Amino acid sequence: MAQRSDLTDNTNSRTTVLLMAYECSPAGGSELSVGWNRVMQAAREFEVHVITSPKSFEALTMARQSGLLPDHVHFYTPQPDWLLPLLQKLPVLFVYNYLAYQHFQRLAFNLAQQLHGQHGFAAVHQVNGTGFREPGYTWKMDIPFIWGPTGGTQNFPAAFLSYLPWREALKESLRTIVNQISLRFKPRVHQAAARASVVFAANSTNQRDFEESFGRPIELLLETGLPRLAAATSMSKYDGETPLRILWVGELATRKALPLLLRALASVKDELAFELQVLGKGPQEQSWKELAASLGIERHCTFSGHLALADAIAQQDWAHVFVFTSLRDTSGNVMLEALGAGVPVVCFDHQGAGDIVTSECGVKIAVVDPETAVHDFAAVLMELAGDRKRLRQLSHGARRRAIGYEWTANGDRMNRLYRELAAGEAEACAVPAEVGGILA
Repeated sequence: MAQRSDLTDNTNSRTTVLLMAYECSPAGGSELSVGWNRVMQAAREFEVHVITSPKSFEALTMARQSGLLPDHVHFYTPQPDWLLPLLQKLPVLFVYNYLAYQHFQRLAFNLAQQLHGQHGFAAVHQVNGTGFREPGYTWKMDIPFIWGPTGGTQNFPAAFLSYLPWREALKESLRTIVNQISLRFKPRVHQAAARASVVFAANSTNQRDFEESFGRPIELLLETGLPRLAAATSMSKYDGETPLRILWVGELATRKALPLLLRALASVKDELAFELQVLGKGPQEQSWKELAASLGIERHCTFSGHLALADAIAQQDWAHVFVFTSLRDTSGNVMLEALGAGVPVVCFDHQGAGDIVTSECGVKIAVVDPETAVHDFAAVLMELAGDRKRLRQLSHGARRRAIGYEWTANGDRMNRLYRELAAGEAEACAVPAEVGGILA
């Protein structure tokens, strides 16, 4: 048995697809937003059935009641058995409690098979969680299987581990080890990759890692996107007279590495007039506020806490420059939001950030070591503050770059794949199950 949306079955001629979207809600960012937008893009052309978590089931129920969800989107969540509540009491590892999450995927697979018997899906798509370590089980079904875009192979740069508290450094080191073991030796990861009609990687680091491990072509597609952009309003706001307004957005957690920016700004505080606004909450909030005070820049820094998504996006209109210091991220949706507002981005040249930002819309710095990073962030900000023409060019380039990341473009590519698979036109690109020495 399972909870399901209160809808009649499909009576039209739309092709029917199944999306496995563990997190899916119109009222959140990150994975929740990925699930929701993937569903809404598919619903432009297809009859969509969605299996999701109990929490997201509630969010989709509210979306249905509010008129946000089309009638041809059907959603379900499996009824928990006696084991799932026990597993859910275990501690979280990295992002999810993986034992509980894996067991949920088993229950979801059983439900998917039941629904396939009733509706005859043309394809099944494992949408999220986007981490590669848990591919679910729907690759076992006798229909085309799409996996991703998925990520998670990117690791914290080893040269920066000494910059972390020892517990955080240990955690990142263990995560790197788990990643390597899972990528090379976890049977279901290799079985899912071998069975998939198409595997999408969320960034070029993931693409490289998957191709090396799975021995097959991997498509590149960012897992997230932007809503359709409104016409540009005020861009290139910096006049060279007022302080340079710098925006930083993210979880206040060690991997986001805000102290690199704080130290960079402290090193030029007598030469550069600036204002820094920090949006987000997290375990490092108090210590990072104290760091700003100890560096003598607290009066230039505003920690605004967590804002609603719409309010956080609105803050982009305040900024002259967006700085993304994260040392480990699949993509970085906040960078897309900055680009959409015409705000140039300064970031590290690696992982998703390295893919998204080009010389047209921002400045990337090399991943070398903490001291070099502090120096380079400071130098770039000084340079931009002294070159209004370049800042203006980057601002216009940011808008141009953002258009390519609208959800409609992302959805068009995935919907084309659904159509090809449904018509039996997609090239069979699954490789033998023995890939990587892992047997099905």
